[in-house]
Amino acid sequence: MLQRIQSIYLTIAFIAMAFLSFRVPIYTLDDKLIKAQDDTKMFILTLLSSLLALVGLFIYRNRKIQMKLIRLAVIINMIIGVRLFVVWKAFQVTLNINGLLIVFLATVALILAYKGVKKDDNLVRSVDRIR
Repeated sequence: MLQRIQSIYLTIAFIAMAFLSFRVPIYTLDDKLIKAQDDTKMFILTLLSSLLALVGLFIYRNRKIQMKLIRLAVIINMIIGVRLFVVWKAFQVTLNINGLLIVFLATVALILAYKGVKKDDNLVRSVDRIR
């Protein structure tokens, strides 16, 4: 259902990662702002994370697949965080705090969405046991 709280969380994660993919600079290298679309690997990761959140939003009838998609999106967001750390260490770039906050916000939203889906799944299982 689209009126569940996890739908709001998934929408927040989708918008945040899509915004990060196209608008927000991630880091500064030699006084040039680098966006995710300038870094191919980062662009693919951010776009994949936003697409997984969007697909997870509309697969509300199959909670098992929805939970798998959300877990995969969380893992991808963690990979994005590790990649930012590696780029920061290797190239001595200046990380943009807005980009880091957006990745953190999207990850938290995905984790909260996962908890909501899990709660719904447990509720449906408990009702099935009563029958």
